Order: sequence, then C-alpha cells, then structure tokens
Amino acid sequence: MVNKQVKKIKELCKEESVTPPKIKEEKEPEGLCQTFKDSIGRIIALSSILDEKDYWQTSGRMKKTIIIHDAVKKIADLAGVSKSVEYTILTQPDCNNNYQLTMQAKVWKEENPKDCAVELGETNRSNLGNKGRGNPANMAQKRAYDRAVFRLLGITSLLSEEELTDKDKEEEHMDNLSHEERKEIAPIINQLLLAKSNKDLIVFSKEMKMKAEKLLPQQLDYIRKLYSKRVAEFVEKKF
Repeated sequence: MVNKQVKKIKELCKEESVTPPKIKEEKEPEGLCQTFKDSIGRIIALSSILDEKDYWQTSGRMKKTIIIHDAVKKIADLAGVSKSVEYTILTQPDCNNNYQLTMQAKVWKEENPKDCAVELGETNRSNLGNKGRGNPANMAQKRAYDRAVFRLLGITSLLSEEELTDKDKEEEHMDNLSHEERKEIAPIINQLLLAKSNKDLIVFSKEMKMKAEKLLPQQLDYIRKLYSKRVAEFVEKKF
C-alpha cells in the first residue's frame, strides 16, 4: 500500500537525519478502513486483504467504493461464513409487480449458526442493467448474498457491483461535469430527450456537428452516451 511505503521512507529519513521528500499520500478509498473478525478471531482490515482488482471508485464528485462479488466471497471465506447459504424466493416476476423477482438470503458463521443475517435481493425492469437482464434470478441472488454478508460482518459504506444499474453509470458521467458545464449543455440534453421521431434525431445530429467544436470532451462524452441510449437502434452516431 502507498501509505505504508510513505511511512517507511519517513522512518529511513529520520534515522539518517535527512529531510523526507514531499510525497503525496493517497487517501484510502471510502469504506476500506473497516475491519472484521476472521474465522479464528483476528481483526482484519479490508484494505489488507483486497487487491486493486477487487474494487474501484466512481469518478464523480460523490465518490463511491464499488466492490466486486468475488471479493465479497473472499471476505466471507476469511470470516468463516458458511458456504451453505439458505435462499428463498419471495416473489416471482409478473406483469402486476413490474416483473420483480425477490430473493432472500440467510448467511451464518460456520462455528456459530446462530450468528446469522438475512437480507433481500430484488430485480425488476427498473433496477437491472444490461449485465443482469439475461439472468435476473442470479442477479437477485448475488445482491441478497452480498447484502447479507455485509450485514453479518457489520460492513458499511461499500457498494456491491451487483447493485449498479445503467442509470447509476449514466449519473456517474454527469457527476464528472461541474455545475456550469451541466448548465451549458442542458438545452442540448432537453432537445435530445424530447425527440419524438427520426426527423427530430436527424435535426439533432446536424446541429451537433456545429455545436460539438465548442463543447468540452467530458460534455461530449455525456451527450454521446445519452444519444446512444436513445437512438442506437435507429441511427448511427453522426457527431
């Protein structure tokens, strides 16, 4: 970890009476400073057992730490959480409930089954991204499991990657823009959102050819992603 390297450099400089170089200390991602007890009672810091591939941070101003499902299972194994998870389907998807499937997961410590936690995982048309639409039951199961493990171990401030939807990703791109940058492209966004026909989309594309040169890369990036979402099935990107 970067902070450990910084500490070591400072100690070496102190021993040799040398002024330590100015090194920018990286702030630990939100939530990774938490600890949990492993299967034999040792206190383990999340930051000490998670690799860089196990998590990432969103890039907007309101940063969130996202942890992958396999990393949640890694934490559960170290904490002695039983692999025998009890799953219960509470609701089946149909036209009357927005095609929601609700799954309950019960997890417990291997050495003490009474030390348990129960959580729900739900999937429907509104909260599934492209990743989970092919298998909503599997996504509901993963969400329930990740939430139950976090609750059992008292872990907060982390978000499982299984929770993310396309809307979350879209909002992250908007978070990359300042208030003024958002304000500048608001009329363009409204024009795109209000398009009702292919004719409207053609007009939008022609106007964007002229407007694109005056916009910042991050503004164009957001507009292009929104454009793709609205019209990819009808027309190609033209700006």
